[in-house]
Amino acid sequence: METIAHYLMEDVKVNQRFIYNQMIYQGLYRTIVIGPFQKKSDTDFPFESFYNMNEITDLDAFFKEQNVAAIHAHHGKHAIDIFPIAMQHKIPFIVSIRGSDGSAQSEILYNKNFSRYRSIVNHESLFVPVCHFLGSELLKLGVPKEKISVLHGGIDLNVFPFQERQAPQNGECVIISVGRLVQKKGHETLIHAFKSVQKKHPGIMLKIIGGGKERINLQRLIDELELTHSVFLLGKMSLFDIAEELKKAHLFCLPSETAQNGDVEGIPNALKEAMAIGLPVISTRHAGIPELITHLRTGYLIEEGNIQQLEDCIESFLRSPEAWREFSQAARYVIEDKFDLEKQLRKQHELYDRFVKNQLKIGQSE
Repeated sequence: METIAHYLMEDVKVNQRFIYNQMIYQGLYRTIVIGPFQKKSDTDFPFESFYNMNEITDLDAFFKEQNVAAIHAHHGKHAIDIFPIAMQHKIPFIVSIRGSDGSAQSEILYNKNFSRYRSIVNHESLFVPVCHFLGSELLKLGVPKEKISVLHGGIDLNVFPFQERQAPQNGECVIISVGRLVQKKGHETLIHAFKSVQKKHPGIMLKIIGGGKERINLQRLIDELELTHSVFLLGKMSLFDIAEELKKAHLFCLPSETAQNGDVEGIPNALKEAMAIGLPVISTRHAGIPELITHLRTGYLIEEGNIQQLEDCIESFLRSPEAWREFSQAARYVIEDKFDLEKQLRKQHELYDRFVKNQLKIGQSE
């Protein structure tokens, strides 16, 4: 059985179970994981076959022994570290593109990403963006269309079972947001909009799950707006703890925006998880999000950074809880149809198969 060698520069983080799921799935190809680090023995993310590259003395023999058909780097920023090895050993190369590593939205990121990928495109390579928006960004970065194949990230529907929502009779509605505390997640916009909504609905609460460099600034804003008793930064959580918080919430907001440095989203998994579990969702016309949410059908979409529009959408949902069921059922159908984890893992291995067989044909014709 041929093998896909999945490459990581560091161990899987608590918020990266979606990457872990892609690496451990045994479909058409056997899985091994390689990386220049020591794997922890006590971890929520064990691998059946992990190899510390610092301990491999003969890579050529290793790749032949493992019958490696391709190397898959799961971050664009990691690609430049493992690609020279793939090229040296003439191994086809796959790289996942998830966000800023596929952005051409600023001069800085354009130059960085163009330089990062210009050698890879001349090799036997495949770029796998998580949405069509990032696919179009890769074209700007000089990646040929035939080397791009979109693969949506999947959601484990068993972890996020659907449940219908009803507005609480006491008015204590919980709005929730999940995402790293970085500019592109739009948390500052959300907090400002929440402040205005709270004046009319004093019983509402906002919970924000995630860690990141903006935590201090966001806490300062919460203090300045006198929201310390109604807005809570809950920090990083595991996927299962996030699911429990989503079950207790009533509305989900993630007003993503293009950061000043050009950083963008793909399609945030947090939005998919919220839609899967039955939460009415509000987000923005940003990056790949309109590929997930249809405005006024499966959720609300606003313009980036528009506090008033976000306030209006939250108000609309709060005034019309009878509409929650229709939105959430339509959203759940989209997740089951296009973003189910099992379906996407099978598509991933079909993608591997097409790529590997195509490279074999090319090699035979040369």
